[in-house]
Order: sequence, then C-alpha cells, then structure tokens
Amino acid sequence: MIKLLIADDEALVCVGLQSMLRWEDYRIEIVGVAHNGAQAEEMIDSLQPDIVITDIKMPIKTGLQVAESVRRKSGRAPKFIILTSYEDFQYARSAIEVRAVDYLVKLELTPKMLEESILRAISMVEESEAASGQPQLDYRRNLQDLRDKFFIRLFNHLFESKEQVLLQKNDLELELDAPAYLVCTCRILGPDTVPARGDKLAALCTSTVQMARETLASSGPCHITSLDLRNFAITLPLPGKEADLWLSDLQKRLNDMARLLHNYFNVILIAGVGIAVEDPYLLYESYQSARRALPVNSQEQSIVFFTNEQQASELDASLFDYSALRPNIRRAFEEMDVQALHEMITRLIDRFAGQPHLLVSATDAASNLLYMATSLLADGEQIVEHIFEHEPEGYRAIYQKHSMEGIIDWLIQFRDGCCSILPGRRQTYKEQVVRNVQEYIKRNLDSKLSLNQVADMFSFSPNYLSHLFAKTAKINFVEYVTETKISAAKEMMQRGEGRIYEISQRLGYESAFYFSKVFKKVEGISPREYMQRLGNLSQIER
Repeated sequence: MIKLLIADDEALVCVGLQSMLRWEDYRIEIVGVAHNGAQAEEMIDSLQPDIVITDIKMPIKTGLQVAESVRRKSGRAPKFIILTSYEDFQYARSAIEVRAVDYLVKLELTPKMLEESILRAISMVEESEAASGQPQLDYRRNLQDLRDKFFIRLFNHLFESKEQVLLQKNDLELELDAPAYLVCTCRILGPDTVPARGDKLAALCTSTVQMARETLASSGPCHITSLDLRNFAITLPLPGKEADLWLSDLQKRLNDMARLLHNYFNVILIAGVGIAVEDPYLLYESYQSARRALPVNSQEQSIVFFTNEQQASELDASLFDYSALRPNIRRAFEEMDVQALHEMITRLIDRFAGQPHLLVSATDAASNLLYMATSLLADGEQIVEHIFEHEPEGYRAIYQKHSMEGIIDWLIQFRDGCCSILPGRRQTYKEQVVRNVQEYIKRNLDSKLSLNQVADMFSFSPNYLSHLFAKTAKINFVEYVTETKISAAKEMMQRGEGRIYEISQRLGYESAFYFSKVFKKVEGISPREYMQRLGNLSQIER
C-alpha cells in the first residue's frame, strides 16, 4: 500500500478528506492523522508516509515549514499536497521551494480535484521508487492486505503450526510479544440515510474503520483487520490474562471509540469482546468467543464481554464443533478440489438443517467458509462478490441472516457458486501461487530458503508445494532458488558490490567455499574467474 498522512488542525476537515475518496481503490492506506505541525513532522519521521496532505496553517508549525524541514533532513521526502484558503493561495503558490505536488483551496475542493492530485502524487511516488531501484514497491502496497490475511488465518485457525505463524509474523514485520491478547469483533450499524450497498456505504464504513484505528492507536497499540465493509476485528495486546489487569481500561477505550464514531458518522458500533489468550497462535479461541458474544446481546446495541464462565458453558452447549472438517475444507480451497469442497459444504448443510439451536454455529461455519475463500484464493473476494452479486449487501448478506433457513440458503448459494466458478480458475490460481512464492524468494535471498520453511510460510505441505512449483514453473524449487541466488550474485559482481565472501553472506550461504562450489556448478566457472572476466579482479580479495 502507498502510505498517506493527513495533517489539519480542523477535525472535520480530516474526516472529510478520509471519506471523500475510496482510498483502497488507489491502493492507499491512511496511516495517521496529525492536528498540528509538530505532530505531523513526528509522524512523518516515524510512519514514513509516501504522500502527505497538509493544511498550510497549523499550530506550532505551518504545513510549508513541515515540508521544508522534512525535505532538508530526509533523503526520501514524501510528496506534499498543500491545502490552503483563498487568502493563503498566492502565498502557497509562491513557496515553490517545497516542490509540492499541488495546492488545493479547501472551499473549492471536490472529489474529482482531490483524485487528480492524488493520481499525480502516486505517479511521482512510483517514479521515485523506480529511480531509486527499490524492488519492493508492490510488496509494500500489498502489506496491509497481507497482514489482514495473516490475522484472518489466525482467527480461523488456518495455520498448521506455531512455526508457520512465526515465519509469517516476521515476514510481515509484526510485533506479537505481549503477555496476552484478545480479539474484539465489531459491527457497524446505520445510519438509515445510507443505501444498503454502493459507494456511499463503502466510503462511510472505510472512514469509520480508519477513525477507529486512529482512535485506538492513540491510546495504545492494536491491530485492526477489515473483515468486510461492516465488520472488523481488533486484536489488542494485554498486560496479562487476568481480567482485572485490563478490563476497566479496555471498556473505557472501546466505549470512547464507539461514542466518537457515533458523533462523527452517526453510526452505532456493537462489539463482542473475546477471552484473553497468552499465545498469539490461540487467537482463534478469542476470536470465536468474541463472535459468539456478538449476537448474544446485539439487540442492545452495546459492547459485550465474553468473560462469564456460565455464559461460556451455556453457549458451548449449543455449539457444533466442525474443527475436524476445517483442515480438509482449507485443503480443498488451496487445491481447488471442487468435488471435495461440494461434499464437505453439503455435509455442513445437512448437519444444520432443522437444527435452529445451532444457529450460532451455522453462522460461524458460514463465516469461516467466507474467510477461507477470500484469504486462501488469489482472487477470492472477487469470486464471492460475483456469487452474491444480486444480494443487496453482496456476500455480506450472511450477517443479515437471523434464521437457520437463511444461513442454509446462503451456504447453498456459496457452495454452488464456488463449484461453478473454480474449475475455470484452477490453472490461473496455481500460477498465481507460484508467482507469489517466486516473489517471496526474491525478497528473501539473504535466507537459506529451504522447501520446508517456504512451504510453512504459505501454509502448504512441502510435498504439495514441491509438486505444484515443478509442474507450474517447469523447474524444481531447489533449482529455482539456486539459479535466482546465482543470478543475483552475478549482478552484484557486475556492479562491484563487495568481495566474494561478502556476496555469499548477503545471499544466505554458510560459507564462501560452499557459495563458490554452487556458483561453479551453475556457471561452469568459479566466482573468482567470473570477476576476472568482468575486470573486477581488484574487488576479489583485497
């Protein structure tokens, strides 16, 4: 994602900017909102945004002073879009030394004008990235999506081991080292003036989630995961598992957030708060309890804590455990095994039919299927959007089903739609998986990159990944890693980037001797001979 920071001392202007465009359509993540110049400069230093929209007049420092200061001390300054009033417009235009992308008059600002400025800024960011030779732009753009999928997999217990969680956590630069965690699931209700689907609803919900993120982040760390337009989950670190360590503080944080969202957007936020767990690998327990708490008192439009043991036992007595089916369903999605997927979803439908007391379980099962499809399939969200394109709220209609018959109708439509669409996507999906693995290898050339480690990273079995890679890429996994590393080594040698042992270290080899052995096997000559031919003999071992 391209990172955007908004800076203005007027809260309504900040809210207006957040809701004026559907920022996700531009692959933009709003990483922060500042309300004075000093705060803006601090957030630019810490968050490293790519684009900054800033008011020209703010307390402590003006927007121009911030832009000038950041440009002086940073080799990689963000692109600035300056907001002005009529009386400041000429002054802003004359301040060419900050080289702003654009100067926009607040009272004249329209979505079209903002979009044009943003597109110019995006183009300039991309040109700067290309000129600096930074290969990870696409990866950075997708980072928030990848983090969302990581948490969705945690919530739905889709990791096979703690090792898989650790690998992906490190790759996504996530910190999960608190004494305990819990998950809070939130649902956005109203207002009645907004249509049930369309751009207005999308803008409202996106802005609501963004403000929820900013409000909670201002009082402590958290991770917010968008589940769909109206539903999101908050993962909160805790000082310990015991409720008396955090309960009153958390109640205040969540109630303050809900009150602020209601005041700004006229929405009602209901939430279910799950149990605390000490291991992030067990976040699915907290998530499932939060989801069970949500419908319990949803009519009260409140925040419900799942902390009462009697409540827990009563709910558990009415729940259906389908954990034995979950790994097979996941595998069916991963391998696009339509026959297995149809069979297992049919088993769920048969189990729930005529069992109204299992409504909570049926809703959870349907939600799990939805999250597996959107997180495990390369274009999963587009697939389920197509399946439910005639529903007023699309696939999100699952949250409007309050009867077992409604849930079963949704499951049948989901099953039949998936089994109709997936056969035509099978080869494309496999190619996308292999491309993702190849990109991961290129980003991590400084690691050993064993088949087992990469398979864990992508939640596949080593045998399946090896077979898929060889069949799709027409080269086996080990050969691809070796050739990619040696190709990178040759490029380093051509640019004169270090001695042989330094290059071997940068490419994750245990020793220069082993690196030289592999290099000669691939190229037919040693690294020393290759560098001699390039005329870089002075770089070899001096």
